[in-house]
Formats: sequence, C-alpha cells, structure tokens
Amino acid sequence: MNPPETSRKRDAQRTRSRIYQAARQEFGRHGYSGARIERIVRQSGCNIRLIYYHFGSKAALYRTIVEDTYADLRKQEAAIDLEQGQPWECLERLLDFTMRYFADHPDVEGIIRSENDAGGRVVASSESIAQAGQLLMARLATVIERGQQASLFREGIVPADLYLTITALCRFHLANSYTMSAILNRDLQDAQWREGWREHVHELIRRYVLQPEKLSTSV
Repeated sequence: MNPPETSRKRDAQRTRSRIYQAARQEFGRHGYSGARIERIVRQSGCNIRLIYYHFGSKAALYRTIVEDTYADLRKQEAAIDLEQGQPWECLERLLDFTMRYFADHPDVEGIIRSENDAGGRVVASSESIAQAGQLLMARLATVIERGQQASLFREGIVPADLYLTITALCRFHLANSYTMSAILNRDLQDAQWREGWREHVHELIRRYVLQPEKLSTSV
C-alpha cells in the first residue's frame, strides 16, 4: 500500500469513528425514533453522504452501535475469573465488575434505554448478542452448581434471576441518581455513598445465595 492509499484509509477510519461517536451520543440521548441524522452530521462534521457510505442507513448505524455496546460488555464479563477461588468470591468479582462498568460507562445506560424504548428489536434479533448471553448464563450456572456442591449455596437459584438481580442493584441508582437523590435527600453520586451501597449489595446477594447456616461464617 503506497503512502496516499494509507493516508486515505486513515482518513476514512477517522471519519467513520467521528460518525460512530456522534451517533452513539445521539441515539443514547434521543432513542432510535428521536435521533436525527442531521444532528449526527453536525456533531461529526461529516457530509451526510459519508454516513450512508460507511453504515448504509440509520437503522444499520443504530444496529451497529447496539451490537457493539453489548459485545463490549460481554467481552469484559468474559474476562472475569469465575473459575478460581470459592464460588462466593466469583460472584463478588461479577458484582464489583458490574457496578464499576456501568458507573464508568454512562453512555451504555443511554443505549440500553434507547433499545428498550425501541422494543428491544436489535437485541431480540441479534444472534451474536444471544450467544454471548447464553455463554454468560452457562458460566454463572457453573458457579452456582459449584456453590451447591460445596454446600455453600442454597438450592433453587436460577442463573437468569441472579443476574437480573445483580444488574438491577448495580444500575438502578445510576439510571435514577438525580430523581432518587432528591426523593431520598441524599447524594447518590457521592463516592462514599456508592461504596456503602456496594457493600449493601454484597450483603443482599450473600443472603440470597448462601445457605442460612453459612451467613455468619466467612466463605
């Protein structure tokens, strides 16, 4: 590849990245229906034709962003060590990751909210998202099974229910921080409050999964 071709390729990659980031903000703020290509054009500083050149359509651009959002989350979840150590320690790692991830990636909440507003059509039709979710549930089921075999975890724990509980406890205060701060008269964005909430969530999940006689012991 000669220098002019290399330069053009880099320019195209930068253009695509600018469009992608501008669209991510637009969809996160306004949802799919409310998003406007004209605002993406202004924010990215790109010609409208380049948006369709790189992504094909508004729907295809939105789908790319949603699939990438879930792919990044699942990729980082897959890197969590859920095999080494005691089963409860594995759940602690998943808990801490989930709480930290959503706190560090506020744009993800916007994309997920937008996809829910759109009826979840991308998530429901995406094979890659489904496969990654199934893999996570299988890994979580293995952790639960190990805990039950060691007589640490109670019977009847459903992996999907456990994951839904974890994500709800790790995300609700972030998605509703302003309104709940006003209602509860406490700052849900305060670092000290969030550390206390993290410890509270750990205790709730401990009580959810552990055998009653194990609650007073270190596991």
